[in-house]
Amino acid sequence: MGPIRDGLPFGALRGSGAAAGSGWGGRACEDGAVDTDPRTLAAALARGRIVVGLVMLVAPGLVLRGWLRRVTPEARAVGRMMGARDLVLGLGALTSVKERTQDAEWLSMGAAADAVDALVSLAAPGISRRGRFVSLVAAGAAASGLWLARTFADERARAAEAPAG
Repeated sequence: MGPIRDGLPFGALRGSGAAAGSGWGGRACEDGAVDTDPRTLAAALARGRIVVGLVMLVAPGLVLRGWLRRVTPEARAVGRMMGARDLVLGLGALTSVKERTQDAEWLSMGAAADAVDALVSLAAPGISRRGRFVSLVAAGAAASGLWLARTFADERARAAEAPAG
């Protein structure tokens, strides 16, 4: 892994093994700060979506209690459906970012889902104050996902325009 610096395993920041240099983790700079690039941010966003999706699938009440005033069996079922959606979108995004194929498409699909979640939650009556905050987080994730999708689409367009050779 590497030495410990500021309480963090320094090797984990650089990445190691098969993941090193693949855009899966941040790279350590000379001053020990983490140098992030869009692929690192996209991978982090995808991993976050995977974690949320898994939690929503396994224990939807954990997430829903902070979002809804009352968690019913029906709400748990819908929470599990949302969890499955987020798990699939996260796995697709993470795979596509790693493989550098269809990354813009997967990230924009996740951003669209986040935007709908945010808008519906902000407009729905009966959502708790904490739920409204979660809606703003979803809006931020949507904006980040759209920015990353645009970045990768532009990257792909530049690569296609570059002369071969």
